[in-house]
Amino acid sequence: MGRPAVVRTLTVTIDGVAHHGTYFVQNSIVYLQSALGSKATHVGGVPPEMTAKLLLSELVRTRAGATH
Repeated sequence: MGRPAVVRTLTVTIDGVAHHGTYFVQNSIVYLQSALGSKATHVGGVPPEMTAKLLLSELVRTRAGATH
């Protein structure tokens, strides 16, 4: 059995608004959760935290696009 994933917090600021989420990495996949939803993707050539911030930014922008 593998080690339990370490859950980390992160914040991205978009248009002056801070958005918070948590992420963890398991089996080379970054899992992100936030109040706006969740997303996952394979770990690429960048640190997992950067990948998680990108995922959170995508959720924020998708939500913003849905409200306009």
